[in-house]
Formats: sequence, C-alpha cells, structure tokens
Amino acid sequence: LLTQRVLGLHHQAALPKFASRTFQKWARSHPQPAGASRRVAYFHGCGANHYETRLGEMAVEVLEHNGFAVDVPRGQDCCGLPLQSNGLFEPARKYVSKLSGRLAPSARAGIDIVATSTSCSLMLKREAREILGMDDDPDLRVVSERMFDICEYLLALHRRGELRTDFRPVPMTVTYHAPCQQQGHGIGKPALGLFALIPELRVIENDATCCGVAGTYGIKKEKYAIAMKVGEGLFAQIRDAAPEFAVCDSETCRWHIEKATGVPNVHPVEVLHRAYGLS
Repeated sequence: LLTQRVLGLHHQAALPKFASRTFQKWARSHPQPAGASRRVAYFHGCGANHYETRLGEMAVEVLEHNGFAVDVPRGQDCCGLPLQSNGLFEPARKYVSKLSGRLAPSARAGIDIVATSTSCSLMLKREAREILGMDDDPDLRVVSERMFDICEYLLALHRRGELRTDFRPVPMTVTYHAPCQQQGHGIGKPALGLFALIPELRVIENDATCCGVAGTYGIKKEKYAIAMKVGEGLFAQIRDAAPEFAVCDSETCRWHIEKATGVPNVHPVEVLHRAYGLS
C-alpha cells in the first residue's frame, strides 16, 4: 500500500529486491584472467548492478571462458530510459551524457562494449540519438558504434569461428520470449542461434508479441491491469509449456512474466553459463 500511495505503483506489480552487494563491488575484487587474448567492456545497467548481480557475474564468466579480459568501467549509472519513457527528456539527456562519458574511453580505445540489458543497450545504440536528439553528442556517438547486446556479440563470434562450443548437454525444456526492446535492435533473435549449439536443450519459442509491462508502464497502479491483459497470451503459452525455465532478454519483462506465471525466468546468458559447465 505504501508503494501504491507514495510511488504510484500497483501493489501486485513485480518489483525487484536489492542485492546485498552491487555487481560493481564484485567486479572491483574480481581478478582479471591470466593470458586473456582479447578485451571487451561490460555495460551492466541498473538491473545487473543492483538486483540481478549474479547475472553480471555470469556474463563476465562466459566472456572470460571465451578468452576475454572484461573491463567494467566504473561510475556506470542509469541510461535514462525510464525518464525518456515517462516524457522527462531533459533529465534523460543528462543521464545519457554522463553514462556515455563513462563508457566512451573504452570505445575510443577500440574496445567493444557488451550489455546484458537489451533495453539499456538499445537506448545507447539508437534511442537516445533518435528520440532524444543526441546525435551530436561525441561520447554517445562513439559508444553507440561499439555497443552490442551480449547474445548478438556471442553469435557474431560463433559465425567467425571464435566462440567456444564446448557445451555440455542441458536436458531441459525452456521457453524463449524475445522482448520488444530486443527486437528493436534489428538483429533477429541471436539467443536462439546460441541455444541451437547446446546439446539436448529443447527450446519452445513463444509467438506472443508482448508481455505487457513496457518497462515502468505496467507497474503503475493505473496501468497494471492493462499490462496483465496484454500479456495474457504469452503467460498462457508459458504455463502450457511447463518449462523448467522461461528465458527472456529484458529484466523488467522477466520480473513481470515470472510474477504472472510462477515460472522462473532467466536471461539467455544463464543458460549458456550452465551449458559451459560454469554453474
């Protein structure tokens, strides 16, 4: 009731819990692997830094397994997407500018930047330039040119023959939902290409278009019922499939789907981490 009255959030909405320590704190004490042959930077977003910290750790471990030293630029803050989505363009621009300044040194050094938040990476890839009119920001421009969704990046490695494919069998059934923001990248569904490399993994692709949450939209008390209505088709497909896990690239979508279905939701990286025998 407090969140509903003070913050305007629906009391049944899926709200994440803060982790006991941030991903950034873990990263500062995580040793770089010896003998890494290449380097990449990781843009973790607020979700992996504050809530799904284990996802950030798994992303680093998967990249390290593939021979990367992973830089985690310090001082990463919000990408501004929630502000943009709520029409607060000027504050959003300030967040984009600050974050781009933190990531730009990596990009200027020729280091690719990968992200586990498909929504936040799309914000820096395209939306801030196209919606907020920030195409003249030099830091954002160089960051956007080096920004990759992590599944997009890993599948590109595979197509060049550079991805390790020492996957163990994963004898389970999962469903996969490509969220709207992931589709906005225009990269297809790279997670499915990666899953096809994993022995014994059965993947059921959901064909429902949207889970309904749309970032912060569906957790508002006046919009929650709409969000649940929009997501009904997807929720039914997942329940009917009875998977061990439902897989989705977007954190807010994962939280919403899990709350609505009762099925554990994970990022594609978590499936890869398991298949590599890292879990």
